[in-house]
Amino acid sequence: MIKTTPKQPAHIAGRLSAFLLTSGASFLLLLLLFSPQAGLDGARTGLLLCAEVVIPTLFPFLVLSSFVIHLGVAERFGRLFTRLTAALFKLPGASAPALVLGILGGYPVGARACAELVETGALTRAEGNRLLTFCINSSPAYIIGAVGAGLLHSAQAGALLYVAHILSSLLVGLLLGVRSPRPSASALARRPVTHMHASGALVTSVTGAATGMLGISGFVVFFSALSSLLFSTGLVESAARLPAFLPGLHWFDAGTAQTLLKGFLEVSGGCSMAVHNGQFVLEVLSAFLSWSGLSVVFQVLFAVRGTGLSARGYVASRPLHMLFSVLFTVLLFSLFPVAIPALAGATQVTLSMHNAPASAALLFACALLLLTRATV
Repeated sequence: MIKTTPKQPAHIAGRLSAFLLTSGASFLLLLLLFSPQAGLDGARTGLLLCAEVVIPTLFPFLVLSSFVIHLGVAERFGRLFTRLTAALFKLPGASAPALVLGILGGYPVGARACAELVETGALTRAEGNRLLTFCINSSPAYIIGAVGAGLLHSAQAGALLYVAHILSSLLVGLLLGVRSPRPSASALARRPVTHMHASGALVTSVTGAATGMLGISGFVVFFSALSSLLFSTGLVESAARLPAFLPGLHWFDAGTAQTLLKGFLEVSGGCSMAVHNGQFVLEVLSAFLSWSGLSVVFQVLFAVRGTGLSARGYVASRPLHMLFSVLFTVLLFSLFPVAIPALAGATQVTLSMHNAPASAALLFACALLLLTRATV
């Protein structure tokens, strides 16, 4: 008699996932064949976004953050904050520069800084995975400049959104550190950290940042083209009308569905559609900024590849971050009422490159470098 072993649930889930991905890719290929102009327009928009916003904004941060980490600045500078990070987040002081750069630099900067801390030995893999859950944030340049001043026509509203965003991130880190063991001083003292000379660190940082920007730009272009394909064909609009016929979902119109899908795919388009949709604008903006979009999730995956780190914790922490962010947004706007000009007249997302938060972040990285040279 031939004995058959039942298929494992993980094996079935893997085959189902592969089938869905293959079917989705085939469907998108058909869309591209029948509507090539939409794909071209989306890709062109993504390329312009990379050239005008993404590369000029992120590349200097990626280079400087990598440079100060490979020189050993993060490890030296982190000694000043060892007690603080150990008490709050149960993490070594070396995590402090990555956390600050992630808060000021934008979504992928924190992920790459965390990955390089693990590669140099400043953090263990477990510590790096925990740091990933709350060191990847939207930059003040984007929230205050693009979302606040650009979409809401109110930099004050953008500042409150940014405060809610960062408070939520720090609260997630605090909660995740409650059950984590506090790193001992003896363990930190024995931890070997790999350093480089200045010339080698600069070469490694620039080439690594260039490779990282290529991957980040690729995801930006891909999801821009994907979004254009889905929305220009009318399929999303048609499918979005179906839930409105179900009991209790009469409020779920096509505009709401398109806004949620856009925000799920990429944050910039989602924020723009949220403002034009006009329903719970501040709460939806806060949620989209916390989720960061599927495009950023894949950018995080690219940033930590080959390091043993996983983006699962980052993705799993997003719902909690979204909840806290929305609650903080409601609270802050209740405590500090801000007059927001006509939301219906908002323009597309544009990012100013000459703002104080971005300059402050670059100055912070440069200050770390100067501090290291002064103490060597």
